[in-house]
Amino acid sequence: MAKPTLRIDLEGGGAIGPGKARLLELIRETGSLAAAARGLRMSYRRAWLLVNSLEQSFGLDMTRAQAGGRSGGRTELTEAGHAILATYRAAERACLRATAKPLAALDALVRSEPQRNQAGAKAAVVGLKSCAKRQKRVQSKTAATASDKT
Repeated sequence: MAKPTLRIDLEGGGAIGPGKARLLELIRETGSLAAAARGLRMSYRRAWLLVNSLEQSFGLDMTRAQAGGRSGGRTELTEAGHAILATYRAAERACLRATAKPLAALDALVRSEPQRNQAGAKAAVVGLKSCAKRQKRVQSKTAATASDKT
């Protein structure tokens, strides 16, 4: 079945999508930026740059690092990092719910005869527009939440 991918473009030019969200999740789960990077098969530098781009976009720290030592270092999400990840995942779930029927119609189009294509395509377009409207509302709320915390 078709599945939408949610990417939220922020006013300042940054963006958050499934890759950055997964990186934040892995940092939360592993307590390590290096381990999160390995989990995504990317370099530590690339992971660091992605986290840094999120921090620049939102104007908030996403992670807090503790220096190494005998027990080793640790990286954890800040409250802002947790909130942004949770907000992104909530928007993603809302988008999935909003597009379930239109995407089912798209799947049916792939397997249907020509007469059914027009009705299914119209339903898909309506659903995708609905998702776009929801995405804009989430962007506004996210921006408002971020500005409230600064």
